[in-house]
Amino acid sequence: MSATRVLFGDQLRLGMTDRLAPAIRAAAASLGPQGVGALYTLGGAVRRAETGVEIIRHFTGQSAEEKLVREAFVAADQGLHDGTARLAAMLDAALSASGEAIAAGIHPTLLSRAVSALFPEVNAQFAACTAPFGDPAAVLRAFDLPEEAVTALRAALDQAGQEGHVEVSEHPEPGIECNASQGFIVDMKPLIGGTHYHMERVSVLVVNDVIRDLKPLLPVIEGFAKSDKSLFIAARGLEGDAKQLLERNRVAGILRVSAFEPVDKGPRAAEMLTDLAVASGAEMISEETGRSLAHLTPDMLGAASALQRQGDRITFLEPKGNGDEIALRLRGIAAEVVRNRYLALDREHAQRRHSRLAGRWVELSVGEDPAQPGLLARVERAMKSARSAQAHGTIAGAGKGLSAVAARIEIEKPETQEERAARRILERALRAPERVLRRNAGLDDGYGNWGADLPELSDPADLSRSLLEIAVSLALQMMTLEAAVVRT
Repeated sequence: MSATRVLFGDQLRLGMTDRLAPAIRAAAASLGPQGVGALYTLGGAVRRAETGVEIIRHFTGQSAEEKLVREAFVAADQGLHDGTARLAAMLDAALSASGEAIAAGIHPTLLSRAVSALFPEVNAQFAACTAPFGDPAAVLRAFDLPEEAVTALRAALDQAGQEGHVEVSEHPEPGIECNASQGFIVDMKPLIGGTHYHMERVSVLVVNDVIRDLKPLLPVIEGFAKSDKSLFIAARGLEGDAKQLLERNRVAGILRVSAFEPVDKGPRAAEMLTDLAVASGAEMISEETGRSLAHLTPDMLGAASALQRQGDRITFLEPKGNGDEIALRLRGIAAEVVRNRYLALDREHAQRRHSRLAGRWVELSVGEDPAQPGLLARVERAMKSARSAQAHGTIAGAGKGLSAVAARIEIEKPETQEERAARRILERALRAPERVLRRNAGLDDGYGNWGADLPELSDPADLSRSLLEIAVSLALQMMTLEAAVVRT
């Protein structure tokens, strides 16, 4: 039977930092393209963790603070997709500096408030050190990618532009392919058999409901049967007599029709159907809009010159939506991206919708190469960093931009003991990546222009600032703990 004991104050904080230090410093040691990995065993096999988040996941235990750190690193990796080695370096420095401040008599809560009060200044200093995004090569160099991957990434970024979206996917064959799609793209699965993979002169019916009765549609359907136009039905589902009627007409060759439902479910399905209605110029049939199938007229249908289908992905070519309505919808989705900044899955879903509605969509397919293990993951991280830099600008890489922000913070004279300690925490966290990179290169802190022989490197400014906030917030969150019951 295990015993328990209660730890307080400095004893608790010292124990936490001692338990966390090995994993955090091992993660920081992986910083840089020639970084150090960490070996671990799993199922009798020896494996190597190469990224900061991988090392933290495998080298932290089950104590409360270790779980907290692990969850924070996993969330950061999901949200930012890069930078967890930098995060480890910053966290190590922030923990050390905050521990010293508390040991000197500053109350943890007052210290935390002092740091929070400095972040508007931190944001301003980051802005002062940020340069516009130019050649992506300076960002991509940090990922040690083969030339083929760099060329494909540059092409994808150029084709997507700032408004578009780049989807990185796995390809079964070695090599990298970059394919840009024009038009509006949706992910939908068929509701009836024999669905077409290509249709010309398409009319689009969008229904945010399950269709069970097609009687109100019969006059419209008869018009399609007499013409060479195609009908695309997008709905939540198709059941009963409605499904049987469409199947009979399709089999008899009377009607050129396809019926699909969104791959997404729930509110996301409604969002996708609304996007399709706006893109094609259709009027949404739903209770919310007050439109019903009973009052359907041909002018309520949307249109596109053609559609192409590949699996569950459907591309509408030259959709006929109203430009002003599309622009209004895009602004609404852009605001949703901002609201979901810290919710990675929701943010990426909104970004994908925005790019598809804007008609700028690029897919980068990566085939694993035995000579380049982990290439897909590195390309994904490189793309996320480049897109962040494209949207928010860059700072100097190799830790130099972060050190420049630290130097600007040092200029200001603190008014209180708490502010002085808060500035010291931020300065150390900001300088930590450059110090760790220097150490990983085998150089001490006294070495002068250590990066003179490095090629030009840039880091995404917004990603770097987010890493700082996560590291400092996590360190202070742990430092404000005053008591814990631990099992021994």
